[in-house]
Amino acid sequence: MYNTTTEVLFKKFEIVETLKKDAYTAVYIAVHTYLGKKIILKTLNTSEITDKTITSRFRREAKILAKLNHPNLIEVLDFGTYENYFYLSFEYFESRNLREIIKANKLSLEEKLNLLNQLLQAVEAAHQNQIVHRDIKPENILVNSRLQLKIADFGLALILNDTNVTQKSSIVGTPSYMSPEQIRGEILSTQSDLFSVGIVTYELFTGHNPFIGKDISDTINKILNFDENLITQDIETLPVNVQKAIKIMLKRNPKSRASSVNEVYNLFGFTPSGEQKIYKRFFPSRPRRKKTLILSAAVLIILIAAVFFFSQYFLSFKSGSSGESSLNKNEINKIQEPDRNSDKPGKNEADKNKPPAANLAMDYGKLFIECSPWGDVYIDNVKVDTTPLKDYIRLKTGRHTVKVVHPDYPAYVKNIKVAGAQIETIVIDFKYSIGYLICNINPWGDVYINGQLKGTTPLRAPILLYPGRYTLTVTNPQYGKKEAIIDVKARDTLNYNFNFENLDSLKNNP
Repeated sequence: MYNTTTEVLFKKFEIVETLKKDAYTAVYIAVHTYLGKKIILKTLNTSEITDKTITSRFRREAKILAKLNHPNLIEVLDFGTYENYFYLSFEYFESRNLREIIKANKLSLEEKLNLLNQLLQAVEAAHQNQIVHRDIKPENILVNSRLQLKIADFGLALILNDTNVTQKSSIVGTPSYMSPEQIRGEILSTQSDLFSVGIVTYELFTGHNPFIGKDISDTINKILNFDENLITQDIETLPVNVQKAIKIMLKRNPKSRASSVNEVYNLFGFTPSGEQKIYKRFFPSRPRRKKTLILSAAVLIILIAAVFFFSQYFLSFKSGSSGESSLNKNEINKIQEPDRNSDKPGKNEADKNKPPAANLAMDYGKLFIECSPWGDVYIDNVKVDTTPLKDYIRLKTGRHTVKVVHPDYPAYVKNIKVAGAQIETIVIDFKYSIGYLICNINPWGDVYINGQLKGTTPLRAPILLYPGRYTLTVTNPQYGKKEAIIDVKARDTLNYNFNFENLDSLKNNP
């Protein structure tokens, strides 16, 4: 059980629950009194610390997290000092760790692949910033009820080529998830994280860690001396691409191991973006079942309407004065070629008697939108609803422009063609359909994307962009302007660094 308190720390954090506490550090769920939002607060009491590495790790975690911005990485909000304390605040992410989820053993193959997809995206985001996590394990991987994943705890992470950090001074991490070179205290690379990801992947799909021994020494010995052929026997029933990915991550020699996350990513067949794939993974059963039922119902309505129409027509013919036993040519044409403009003035009497259900099936289709976190829905520039939708949106057949707007993300726009008695489904997860652009400009600059001003550096947050090619323009009245063509990919973070002061030729330009 968590301890419930009403303590206020550092004059701005109201403690809600104490998650962890020892002689030096503590972790709390707190409310930031100025912002009025829940956060995770991590504190370090420096007054009695004799081991300086503890303080340096705390500082390093803040420095590392400040470099990262990705939907699958826990976001740092604030870092500071107060008297003898250091503190670090993170976003509050209501979740369970992956260890609990693996133990529950309720995930489908598709859901496991979804989680692995996100895990690889998060690791790649760290590696692009030259950061090695060094402690990837289920306890540091958080998953919420919608199967959104975030990596947490960068306390042991290091920045590659950081001259202030000595990689070989000590062995840090969790032994059962370490790479062989990490156990030996050798210089690490991003491939060391891939070995840890391989173990987590193995455990996610099989339910157990292949290297766990009777004690730490036995575990370390298994990692250093395992038979690569025998270690993969438990995964022989898994899909071939999953087997290949696990095998290439669990290579003792880093030179034989996957060289990057992208190599593993390609083996799994993941794509950088894909609305429908995200939809299926986050909502594995509801949409397909709902879509099938409603489509079946629509077909049934059409059949009933058709039977009703012909039966009424036959009865009216039979009761007519002519007493003829067959339909004339004009009447046959009326049935085979119904007037598509029956709702316009001047329609004939036969079409006026057409059942409403038949008109609905022929002239209207349905649109359903699933959007996370939420969005205002516009059809042809007219606002019609806000997600989550309670029902389908009925649309006239033909072409329509759909726009979904959330204040924190670029607007989603899509042109659709609606057919009669059909259902169009659009699934949007704003966080997983955009890329992030970080601009580091010295001394400062106005940032434009395709001619539209996005702000003046230093920007308070990354610029959010849909995948595609853009013209990035940075201007400074003292130095002039600089243009670049950038390619943005979904879920990727693109860093653009530029120093005006290094371009003497631009000085004195208007």
